[in-house]
Amino acid sequence: MARIIKDEEEKPVKLDLKDKKLLFEMDFNARAPFSKLAKKIHVSKQGAEYKVNNLIKKGVIKGFYPVVNVPKLGYIYCRLSVTLQKVTKEKNQEIINYLINHDKVFWLFQIQGAYDLFFVIWAKSITEFKNFIEEFESEFGDNIKRKEESIATDVIHFQHRYLLGIKETKEIHIRERTEQMEIDELDKKILNCLCSDGRKPLVNIAAEVKESSKVIAYRIKKLEEKKIIEGYRPIINHNSIGYTYYKVLINLNSISKKELIRLKQYIRDSPFVIYLIEGIGLTADLDIEMMVKTNKQFFEFIENLKFKFPAMIGEYQTIIFMDTLKVKYFPF
Repeated sequence: MARIIKDEEEKPVKLDLKDKKLLFEMDFNARAPFSKLAKKIHVSKQGAEYKVNNLIKKGVIKGFYPVVNVPKLGYIYCRLSVTLQKVTKEKNQEIINYLINHDKVFWLFQIQGAYDLFFVIWAKSITEFKNFIEEFESEFGDNIKRKEESIATDVIHFQHRYLLGIKETKEIHIRERTEQMEIDELDKKILNCLCSDGRKPLVNIAAEVKESSKVIAYRIKKLEEKKIIEGYRPIINHNSIGYTYYKVLINLNSISKKELIRLKQYIRDSPFVIYLIEGIGLTADLDIEMMVKTNKQFFEFIENLKFKFPAMIGEYQTIIFMDTLKVKYFPF
């Protein structure tokens, strides 16, 4: 699991332009050597290394993780939103610890709004997802006021371009697949090592899995070529730099295929949008996640959607992500 540092209430860390460019360049390519990052932001290799270590020290970077295309390995992207009730501080932490330690949970957030917790699990089947929910309810049924299940068929990742206010972005799609791939035990061990630290040096991985660095480098390259590893991302502590992380659930009044394509392209072009999720059982027609510096930026985004697509945009609901509690993009 990528290293998570608990958020603390303190003044936002000020980032200079090179810090922002560095975070942008590391996004999708967080294993890049310092020499390559240095060229991208026009500093020395030592300067790039200092900046990365300083961002970690200040809690801006909470860890690094590989984006593993687990649907290629036969898994379904299952999501659960939960509203709690009758919970003490101790009980709340007990529930969080249960989910952090559960091997099927790969993404866990503490949120505010209609729900208290939002988490994602990998399951091989709908039945396995159902069994997980029943297990969770048997443990904490008295504390669950309501829950909503959904399955994502495509989770589109956009780079952290909100830092620079630009449209430019690469995309990663974690989507449902018909074809499936098999990986052996060594690949699984390597992926687990990378999930604990996406920038872990080859020599350290080699020592952990008891193989040569040359073999590890070859295996990682093959996982990347097969697009099992889609990229490597930093976990950015948005609270530490004064950003608010929103999930926006938008209902559409009318949908034509042509207009929907145009709407999605408009959303993709927004520098604030970091994820666009498609799936079944979603609580709204559009599921967007975004980062904003101010409430004004958020409301202007919503207003512009309404003005540009007046016949389509209906009601919307917002959820605020307070803290990232777990990221482990691999179910083994």
